[in-house]
Amino acid sequence: MDVLVLLVARVDHSCFAHKADAAFPRISPDRLQFFEYESVTISCQEFSSLTEWRVMTKVNKIISANWDSSPPSCTIEPTFERHSGEYWCEDAEGQTSGVLNISVTAGSVILDFPARPVIEGSDVILHCREEESQSKHIADFYKDDLHLVTSYENNMIIQNVSKSDEGFYKCRIPGAGESPESRLTVLTQSKSAYEETPSHSVSSNLFSLLWIFGLVALLLWIMGQLHDSKHREPDVSISATKPRVPDQSVFSIVYYRPVTAEGNKEL
Repeated sequence: MDVLVLLVARVDHSCFAHKADAAFPRISPDRLQFFEYESVTISCQEFSSLTEWRVMTKVNKIISANWDSSPPSCTIEPTFERHSGEYWCEDAEGQTSGVLNISVTAGSVILDFPARPVIEGSDVILHCREEESQSKHIADFYKDDLHLVTSYENNMIIQNVSKSDEGFYKCRIPGAGESPESRLTVLTQSKSAYEETPSHSVSSNLFSLLWIFGLVALLLWIMGQLHDSKHREPDVSISATKPRVPDQSVFSIVYYRPVTAEGNKEL
């Protein structure tokens, strides 16, 4: 029975390890760049399983003190430049998710695009934003320090994104400034299922665990029945213990003979 329990634990551990390799923390608002004094939440709660996942950071080359003091979700409010750094999820056994690099700027321009890697083949919108301004601006977009395009609506659309579109992007608004640089990562279709539908993956893992536990419970019941049958006292048949009662039937033979005179004399 110990072997069966260990088997269940091993299946859960391996399934979640595979998921962790392809998944990332959830960031809200969904972007990598922030102005100072904004609020940002980093969460690892999607990684709910038999083990707890917590937010880990590496800011100014300093990693979080230890796992025990780290929360499963954290909100930074207000944000400052010193909060810029790497954020990821980690469990007590040392398994880690993918790393997201958050940038907080004291400047007036940020580049807004999804924080998590995007799926290969989808369309991605990069939005160049000026702080406290909702109006449209002329914006220049760059990839790996090379100028890509000048937009008059401060947006850039990458259609049918592919691995070749991966790189470091930034934007500049004339008269306002330049944004920090952030990496756009593209996931291939084989990995996108883990990244884009983590809740579905967790549900699938949970279903698998329930099925395995059900199977183990059935095996335990069967083994219990076999164990009981071996130690159960044999049934004693009534016919084996009840003394045999002699046959109560009486058989007799009666002879009749006529009464004669000689017989009467004898009497």
